Amino acid sequence: MDWLILSLVGAAALSVTGIIDKLILGRFVRDPLAYLVVLVVMQQTLVLAIPAYLGWGFVYPQTLYALIAGAFQVILWTAYLIALKQEETSRVAAMVYVFPVFVFLGAYLFLGETLELYHYLGGALLVISALMISYGPSRQGSFILSPALKYMSVFWVFTAAYALASKYLLGFMTEWHLILWSSLGSLLTVLPFLGRKSIRKEAAGYFRGGAFLILALFADELFDLLGRGAFIFAYGKGSVTLVSSVAAMQPFITLVYVILLGLFVPGLLAEELDRKTMALKTVAVALIVIGVYLVS
Repeated sequence: MDWLILSLVGAAALSVTGIIDKLILGRFVRDPLAYLVVLVVMQQTLVLAIPAYLGWGFVYPQTLYALIAGAFQVILWTAYLIALKQEETSRVAAMVYVFPVFVFLGAYLFLGETLELYHYLGGALLVISALMISYGPSRQGSFILSPALKYMSVFWVFTAAYALASKYLLGFMTEWHLILWSSLGSLLTVLPFLGRKSIRKEAAGYFRGGAFLILALFADELFDLLGRGAFIFAYGKGSVTLVSSVAAMQPFITLVYVILLGLFVPGLLAEELDRKTMALKTVAVALIVIGVYLVS
């Protein structure tokens, strides 16, 4: 199944992106919007190779819709980065993949896809698992709901909208041209942010932050493009519902990365890996796997 392999590649790549984001956000970023502007601008250095080899592939009016889809990406990225700045990487990664529930709903309403009872059960397990992993210990030792959850709800809606729009647009353009035009749409959306002096100043400061920061930014954008591109190609080859469901494996992949980093580079990420927290995360990931199985 090509779509399954592509989905897993996308999840693995975006897991790396999430970890790099967390490292940069914790050390260099004051305003997530400034960070987002830099990422989107750097993204253009990669995607502008597409028209050089494949042309612009303009199709009216679908190309305009692809630009709007790029604006959706800015909204979901903004919500994601704010959540990531407030919460652990593995928790945010788990909360990310509640969005297939919204894809199910949109696919039913706009694409005519019908769902079986076990699909709904799988979706419910995804929601429950994300809520479980979003709880963390407070200073008093009790468990509290993550403050990132309200931002992730915005992320869920716009990520689902982007997935559904991608599936529709792939009926009119190639995967590469969808990547191109949605990226340009993101660029047009973030340019007004540069009207704020504080954002311009912070964004310019990243490029004066030394070789390590510049390489980290480039690696982040490279893995992000690989991940998003893999999912777009997967949407073209399979059901948007199934691809979105398999993408929910990302929390498990992120948790593996975090554990490995904790073993080989202790202290690199501020993650709670005590026995009680790990037990909760393990149960949540197990529910995610069951939920993915049911919905796929």
